[in-house]
Amino acid sequence: MGIVQRQSLKNSIVNYLGIIIGGLSTMFIYPLDWELYGEIQFSLSSAILLSAFFSLGSHALVNKYFPYFESTKTKGFLSLLFIYSAINTVFISSLLFLFKAPFSSMLALGGFEVDKISDNLFIILPLGVLMVFIAVLRAHSFNFGRIVYPDIISNFSLKIIVPGIILLSYFSLINYNVAGWILVVYHIIIAIALMLYLKSLDGLDFKSGVIRRVKRKKHAEMIRYMLYGAMNHVGNILVYKIDIVMIGLLLSTTKVGYYSIFLFLSVVIEIPTKAVFQITGPMISKAFEDNKMDEIKKLYKTSSANLYVVGIVLFSLIWLNIETFFVVMTNGEDLVMYKTVFLLLALTKIIDMVTSVNFSIISYSKYFRVNTLFIFILAISNVIMNYYFINSFDIIGAALSTAISMLVFNLLKTFFVAIKYKMHPFTWPLIIISLFLLMAIFMPLFFPTLFKSILLSVLISGTFILLFIFVVYKLHISIEINRFIDKYRAKILK
Repeated sequence: MGIVQRQSLKNSIVNYLGIIIGGLSTMFIYPLDWELYGEIQFSLSSAILLSAFFSLGSHALVNKYFPYFESTKTKGFLSLLFIYSAINTVFISSLLFLFKAPFSSMLALGGFEVDKISDNLFIILPLGVLMVFIAVLRAHSFNFGRIVYPDIISNFSLKIIVPGIILLSYFSLINYNVAGWILVVYHIIIAIALMLYLKSLDGLDFKSGVIRRVKRKKHAEMIRYMLYGAMNHVGNILVYKIDIVMIGLLLSTTKVGYYSIFLFLSVVIEIPTKAVFQITGPMISKAFEDNKMDEIKKLYKTSSANLYVVGIVLFSLIWLNIETFFVVMTNGEDLVMYKTVFLLLALTKIIDMVTSVNFSIISYSKYFRVNTLFIFILAISNVIMNYYFINSFDIIGAALSTAISMLVFNLLKTFFVAIKYKMHPFTWPLIIISLFLLMAIFMPLFFPTLFKSILLSVLISGTFILLFIFVVYKLHISIEINRFIDKYRAKILK
């Protein structure tokens, strides 16, 4: 088994373990203290947003220019990345310090709780700085074909630390300030652990004088690429993290805690998406190089069909049993009135799944810069709609904003690919199975009493999913899904 297969297998195991731990924490630990859980999520999301501006895209250089430094035997690549990151961080920090007063006044005028930022700045600021360098170190480890240990160090461990902090606070062993400092110390440990891991791979390339050794023309090229990467990165963060930050500033950290639970449940639906994108990305890139547009069209349709079917199954499994989830989880009654949040966030993921690899198609085409434009349209519209809808509809407004923004984003990408390459992912069978999606959405809304019973909700959801899979099989929507069913049906009938 090669390194790619080994790393992929190990990474899958780590991801699934993370989902199990995250699921158990979501049901039984995080609800013990909604406010602290919200504080943690608010601090982490704010720090991620801040780090996107601090880095100015320095992490985008890591994988792009590593081959150049290796081939030219130029020492000090990591030193150069750290220098760029440090300069960017100091520059942006200086701007924030200079314009702190007018920026704070503007936020206060808009109804944002500015004190929330001031009170948490001693946590958010160091976290933001640390995240810049952690992103560089993590990306650099990928240059050596290693994804598992960096993921364990920086992501998986967080799923253990956060529940640990909640439990320590619940048993009155720490207060909220100590909880914040634990997050900072934890990120310092991550940075040190990643450096030690890179050292074991002979990848800790710190050398003095690297700026002089790199030609001025190459510096200019790297800075241009870095700033282009910054636009993409900032746009993405504004899309995927701004809702939590704005809920914290406009409502409360308790509401952030509620919202984060539904966000986790919706993310479960899109788990297969990451693997599909990792597999199809290189295939689409090669197909463009070989000018095999039919192959891209086939990938577009098959990935859409597979992801849509899996998305509907996972959505139905959660949504049809959402009342059972509230009964089983700790303090689940606090979330009942906000279950629409999950519905909207989940539909956002399903929209993403059915439109499948349109982002990758644009990214690997000659029109790749269009994605940056679309991301910025999405980011700006998301910020504006979040502000309006959160003030009007509480956390349901944040979910509504995300749903509308992502719908527009995916429509833009889908229409662009359809116009430029005369291809789309939709087929008649997909439209037919959309009826099942509508049924899954409306059954708990029209017949709520049926789903109050744990036994009935399990029976209904189980029957519904079996019927759905049967229809998918008979419609031959996906060759892969039919083969999968045939394989396990043969084993069962033996």
